[in-house]
Amino acid sequence: MNQSKLTAAIEHLKSRQNENPESLQEAMEERKERIEFYQNFNSAKLLSMTEEVFYKYISRLWAMIIWGNKKFVVDKIIADNGFKEVKEQLVNLLFGSDDIIKRWDTFLKKIKGMGPATISELLSYYYPDEYMIFNGATVKALTHLEVQNLPKYNYQYTGKKFIEICKLGKQIAAEMKGQGIQDTTLLG
Repeated sequence: MNQSKLTAAIEHLKSRQNENPESLQEAMEERKERIEFYQNFNSAKLLSMTEEVFYKYISRLWAMIIWGNKKFVVDKIIADNGFKEVKEQLVNLLFGSDDIIKRWDTFLKKIKGMGPATISELLSYYYPDEYMIFNGATVKALTHLEVQNLPKYNYQYTGKKFIEICKLGKQIAAEMKGQGIQDTTLLG
């Protein structure tokens, strides 16, 4: 990672935050509300949710913004995988006892229609100091910081790569905190 580019990016972020502190406050409040919403779903609540609740659970994700007809996407996830299997795999992903690399890879192998952006977003809501969103925007930002060996294809978004990216995120968050940035969770 290019330290001078990271420092410049943090300085740019600080200046934007100083120019518009209301926007920063709104963003922080939105992230807090999202974290609270998702953390309200423990294992039992996930396993017992109805398809209607699942729709609300999935459709709130930032990863779903691109979809005009979110109901179609959610219905397809259920049809392609079986609702019971989706719920069980979500519980395993979010609360399982295996290491996250195995849980990540298992989920991606078993569940169609929910990729790295979706599952990393869910993980980041449950564990915002541990996991970050892993999507094209993340890769683009890390490319700007000259991080090497970033994924180019979907099959490269593995659990191992996810953990590597989260470690980088933690380093960046520590640098941001050291330079006075308020919100340094990996979700921010």
